[in-house]
Amino acid sequence: MRIRVAVKNDVVKISTLVASLSHFYLKNPKHELPEWFAQTLTNSAFSKRIADSDYFNFVYEIEDEIIGYISMRGNSHLFHLFVAEHHQGKGLSRELWEFATNICVANVYTLRSSLYAIEVYKKFGFIESDTAGEKEGIGFQPMELHI
Repeated sequence: MRIRVAVKNDVVKISTLVASLSHFYLKNPKHELPEWFAQTLTNSAFSKRIADSDYFNFVYEIEDEIIGYISMRGNSHLFHLFVAEHHQGKGLSRELWEFATNICVANVYTLRSSLYAIEVYKKFGFIESDTAGEKEGIGFQPMELHI
């Protein structure tokens, strides 16, 4: 197992991983993702972020299987953090977070957590920075971590 920089050849595996977890964003998991949100999870969208110097993208890999993915926008905004469902609860999110923040150093980190992941981010030290919101069935909680 290892954490490494994501590369273009990882895009399909990353997209597949994230798509398998995207229902956690929905307030009602039986609903479809809104189009604007689904467009952020396409192979093309991941390719653009991996090629964009404003993003830092890392994958957690076990035997050539990508089981985790983290993306930071700039040094301070956690854009994506996903761990395969069958690997959740094993500390992989924390490993990805610690790896990323050793490279992306900031005094304040921000994110928009899915409602499902709030407790994970609280364990990292994040606190709610505003009221929770919703857009077309996607629930989110703005959070911050001050170092």
